[in-house]
Amino acid sequence: MPIFTRYRLSGKVVESRFVDSDEITQHKYSILGQKARITTNDGKVYEGFADEPYHTGEGNSLTLMWYDTDYKTGHLRSSNMVTIFIPIGIVAKIEAILYSNPRWGLPPFNEFLFSSEIKRRVFIPDDELEQFIRDFNKKHQKQDY
Repeated sequence: MPIFTRYRLSGKVVESRFVDSDEITQHKYSILGQKARITTNDGKVYEGFADEPYHTGEGNSLTLMWYDTDYKTGHLRSSNMVTIFIPIGIVAKIEAILYSNPRWGLPPFNEFLFSSEIKRRVFIPDDELEQFIRDFNKKHQKQDY
C-alpha cells in the first residue's frame, strides 16, 4: 500500500497516510495538476505534474505530465507535453505539493520543488520572488504555504 503525503509550498507536511489502489482508481483522493513525486518499489523516482490516473483493461497507472519549459526564462517553449505512466502496482510513495500548478502563478518547473528551492532558480531575481511570495501569502492568508 503506497504512502500518500501532501505538502504545503513551504515543505510543511499537511497530510501523510497510506492509500490503497481503490482510492487512486476511484478518485477518492486527488492531486490533479499539482507537482508530484512518485517513488516505485525499486527506488526509482518520477517527478512532474499529476494528471488523472490512466485505466485500461490490462492495468491502471498514475500519470505525470512534463511541460516543455525554458528554464532560462521560466516560461513554456511550446504546448508540447510528455506523459509518464507508472503502474499503480509498483508505487511505494506518492507525494504532492498543494497549489503548485502554474495557474497559481508559479513557474512551470517539472521538478518537485518547494518555495525555498524555487527561490534559488537563476532566472528570477531574489527581490521579485520575495515580493511574489509575500503577495501570494497575503492573498491566501488562511493557509501557511
